Amino acid sequence: MDHWTGLTNKVLDIRALVTVPALLVTALLLYKLLQKDPEKAVDFTVPVPDQCKPGWHGKVLDEPAIKVSGSSAIQCYAPATGQLLGLVNPVTPDRIDRAIARAAAAQTEWAATTFAQRRKVLKTLLKFILDNQDDIVRAACLDSGKTRVDALFGEVLVTVEKLKWTIDHGEKTLTAEQRPTNLLMFYKKNEVRYEPLGVVAACVSWK
Repeated sequence: MDHWTGLTNKVLDIRALVTVPALLVTALLLYKLLQKDPEKAVDFTVPVPDQCKPGWHGKVLDEPAIKVSGSSAIQCYAPATGQLLGLVNPVTPDRIDRAIARAAAAQTEWAATTFAQRRKVLKTLLKFILDNQDDIVRAACLDSGKTRVDALFGEVLVTVEKLKWTIDHGEKTLTAEQRPTNLLMFYKKNEVRYEPLGVVAACVSWK
């Protein structure tokens, strides 16, 4: 009896050793599954312009041109078909100043965010682009005359890849870095810090 009792106790001990880690792993997996992701993308919608909806047919201009006779408005049209997309009023200097002021205020708030908060914004943009890529491709084709394949690779894929790279490597790339010093300056430390510049304007060509 003592021999069988000893074997039974050993079997129970082995089962306990196996069961406890298994329970811990299961509990950890459940915790991970139930835990909310603080960087999860947020769903949002933007109304799709009528011009970008399937089946839209706009007025075909006889002589497509950017300028409209007797008006300061800019005439937008699909270069591939000559269809009128709409009219846009040129931006006044005052509107430009107001836009820059709003951007500067937004940038100050953005500069105070954490990398986790920034990744959440970038993930939200990434999800929106992937969910609405058909509408984005259609808009790019209408506006520039590109083919769907060219718009998909040149607009959607490039933007998605840039967002993905920044999400994966942005924090590491922008984290402050130490630099070596020399013997005479041993009492000092060198550090490279990446500080946001704020609103930056650039005058560049279209191509």
